[in-house]
Amino acid sequence: MTATSKNPRPTPTEIEDLKRLAAGIIRAQGNRFVKTLLRSKDIQVGANKDEFQANLTAAIESAELTLADVRAWLASVEGWGDQHVYLYNISSTLRRELTEPKIRRRVSSAKLDAVWNGETALAFPDEPELTSISFNDAVLRLVWQEASPDWAPAPEKNFQKEEGLDLYEYRAFRKVEWRAITRFEARVKDGIAGLFIADPIQGPEHQAAIQEAKRVLRLLLDVDALERGRMDIAVISRNLDQQNVPNNRTTSPQVKAQKSRLTSGGASVEFAANSTDKAYWEEPAIQDVRNSVRPQQLRSFQGADGVFIFQKNSLGLTRPLRVQLYGKERRVRLRAQMGVAEVWAILTKLSTQQ
Repeated sequence: MTATSKNPRPTPTEIEDLKRLAAGIIRAQGNRFVKTLLRSKDIQVGANKDEFQANLTAAIESAELTLADVRAWLASVEGWGDQHVYLYNISSTLRRELTEPKIRRRVSSAKLDAVWNGETALAFPDEPELTSISFNDAVLRLVWQEASPDWAPAPEKNFQKEEGLDLYEYRAFRKVEWRAITRFEARVKDGIAGLFIADPIQGPEHQAAIQEAKRVLRLLLDVDALERGRMDIAVISRNLDQQNVPNNRTTSPQVKAQKSRLTSGGASVEFAANSTDKAYWEEPAIQDVRNSVRPQQLRSFQGADGVFIFQKNSLGLTRPLRVQLYGKERRVRLRAQMGVAEVWAILTKLSTQQ
């Protein structure tokens, strides 16, 4: 049962718009994040899918859940996780560029005032579009939004039809609209920046998103200086693996290495668990082999890749989360939909392994 809201009652059009928005978000983000939103507003969630949908509808109709609520929530969860990230160290020179007055002047010079402090657009454009630039609490943020249509199998609509001596089978697909976000975020106080590109990486769209981001960033800061600070993911992967192999001092690592590949010259060695939720070193014999690589020897290895499981109750996480590191491409792959706090807890941890 929902409580009576103090917000003005929405119009029928607003109610229908918000219902459609909520339905689209559920398809893209899953129920889990919408449930978090409801709980944060003290709105009853329900014990099953039908109750959840009924309570969500009632909250919208009674104005307990408003458009402002959804906008704020989208900013914290949408476009976070299930994506590729390129990480950068912010140099002292670049840090001096990243102040609110300087960024604001450059936004005006670039004639981008229309997107300054822009809100999350609810109707995503067909092509990537810069919708927001902001600088708050020493964090520069740029957001591009795009509708990414796809086709999902709808087997309940499949049917067969006889025509003459032939039998035809018709297979149905339902058009769905995914909401894709590209973002750049520079956390000046932490000295870390990240360019976040939505999955998938295949096709020209990924590189096009990177080039578009850099085009706009060149209007605001020294992109060459930013690139010089690009983090060496191979080194991070190698060091993160070494730090979290159990030994006499560390029996419960924060991070489990499900896979780690170390290269030296023209050769490589790989340690991997067959299970995606176990560490390779949970097999004692494999751990013995891995421990044969001494820390001083490890410096001769490079070009490392890895898959790591950040453990529940470490870094403030409430669930285990998988992250894949690509050394050669200097790229991080976040393997699950996340919230902003989860993403930056993991990325900050990675940055300490340089």
